[in-house]
Amino acid sequence: MKKTKIAVTLILLTVLAFAACSCRDNGAEPSKTKVPIIVTTSGNTETEDSGEPSEKKEEPAAQNKDIVILATSDVHCCPQKGFGYAGLYRIREKFLKEGCEVILVDDGDEIEGHGELFGTVTQGEQVIDLMNKMGYDLAIPGNHDFNYGPDRLIELASKANYPYLSCNITKNGQLVFKPYVIKEVAGKKIAFIGATTPRTMGYYTSASLFQDENGKTIYNFKNGNKSKKLIETIQIYVDSVREQGVDYVFMVTHIGQAKKYKDYENISYIIRNTHGIDVFLDGHSHDYKKYEFVNTEGKVVPRIGMGSKFSRIGYVRISGKDGSIDVDIFNWTSGPVSAAELFGIKNEMSEETDKALEEYKDIFYTKSGNIEYPLMINDAVKKTADGKPYKNISRVETNLGDICADAFRVISGADVAFVPADKFNEALGPGEFSMRDCYMVLPSSKKICVVQATGQQILDALEWSCRSYPNANSGFLQVSGVTLKVNKKQESTIKTKKGKFDKVEGKRRVTDVKIGGIAIDPKKTYKVASYIGLIRDANYGYTMFTSCRKLSTPSGLDFQILYEYLKNNLQGTVGSAYSNPIGQKRITAA
Repeated sequence: MKKTKIAVTLILLTVLAFAACSCRDNGAEPSKTKVPIIVTTSGNTETEDSGEPSEKKEEPAAQNKDIVILATSDVHCCPQKGFGYAGLYRIREKFLKEGCEVILVDDGDEIEGHGELFGTVTQGEQVIDLMNKMGYDLAIPGNHDFNYGPDRLIELASKANYPYLSCNITKNGQLVFKPYVIKEVAGKKIAFIGATTPRTMGYYTSASLFQDENGKTIYNFKNGNKSKKLIETIQIYVDSVREQGVDYVFMVTHIGQAKKYKDYENISYIIRNTHGIDVFLDGHSHDYKKYEFVNTEGKVVPRIGMGSKFSRIGYVRISGKDGSIDVDIFNWTSGPVSAAELFGIKNEMSEETDKALEEYKDIFYTKSGNIEYPLMINDAVKKTADGKPYKNISRVETNLGDICADAFRVISGADVAFVPADKFNEALGPGEFSMRDCYMVLPSSKKICVVQATGQQILDALEWSCRSYPNANSGFLQVSGVTLKVNKKQESTIKTKKGKFDKVEGKRRVTDVKIGGIAIDPKKTYKVASYIGLIRDANYGYTMFTSCRKLSTPSGLDFQILYEYLKNNLQGTVGSAYSNPIGQKRITAA
């Protein structure tokens, strides 16, 4: 078949040009493997061996139409950058006016900010709303889409007007999402199968998010035997849809093309070990290249990446005349200026994007109260030997540490709260504050949890926190609900294992520990709130909490919890209670 290439560039205010390049694959004979039971996001159990066929019944005249698949990936809450939804809308309209059928696909990492705060303030809900208005036909979860927790992702998926797909994500052995959908378009049956990198769990996202309250891992990403289990799973569903007589099979994956891996995070490895797939639409590695790899039957299979933040849009065209496939990538290379801005694109999605961004700004920048005294990270006067600010918050108690720890404790309903010094980025106040100001204090945008811990575990945590007091320590804990004294003359007797807390073998530095004004009981249990990573994953070496029973995970991210405390619990006024830069004497030197 003759290959066609059109330079991929934007040349007119009213038309976004596109490129096309052809590649063919007729698939393979299906296997007889039985497809497992599916649990959908709504909780309904299905036993039929299918995904979600479209309800649209094609008229005979529509059967010779070309079909165009447009794919986005790793948008990361950036609806206004690159092409943006406005540019994607314009491209779709172009093909619809030409008489094509158009299918919109997203390859994951769309709802998490990755440093971009649009969407983050609503934990992805604004992004889902825009994708609904854009009219996406399907999407898959990316690794960062689990950053708000699997429960939040599943909740968001239930709000989508399109299905989320994944053939390899299970909970308690059952699929969380539909593994595939079959679209009947222009007289053709096209299967889309989803898959997400198994490194999502424990590598890109905290392993504890995928555990139950007792610390048992209940999610699985088909990550056994390196790539073998994932490849077997993909092949099962490819064979299944082929048995149903589909004309084309598309893999929609968030796996990437990482050259350092020779397993399930290298799409070439998966293509070379499967058959029956026509095209891979792939995300995760943020590349924007077209590759061609040979499958197990010796057939060439194209794979395209879509970059990130709307810098690229994947393009596949199925000819209505001969069924051939053209594959290429729309490319936007004009730097920080978006297509919509440069070319003055105004349409339904530009209006919806502008509206959503304005709403985001209102949420994020609206002043919500006043801070009467500076809440400090650094010493007001003292400098380091090289003239840099002397960071008190990683050495001793500060008023900023006090108020953040109070927010974690009060909002979560815990007895004790800990905030490691490493999480603090900027001071706060004096003056009016907004949610943005709270974000600048705690920009990690992470969730906290509450666990049931013994007094002894709390004592061990405080001993580990103060092992180098008053010298700097990134894991030094700012505290709430607890008071303590530190004997600076007593050397730490902590023994470590692989750089983390193991045990205390001698006299302790931390003494006179009280919770709620009452001496701590080593055998009693208390509710402790802190970052999920610190408590469940032993971040900063805090191993003592990893076996604790999880009680709850408060809604909101760290900076939102701080904002809620300032705005609602303190009624918008931070007064004299937090006036002392070195805090309320919760941590004192003995």
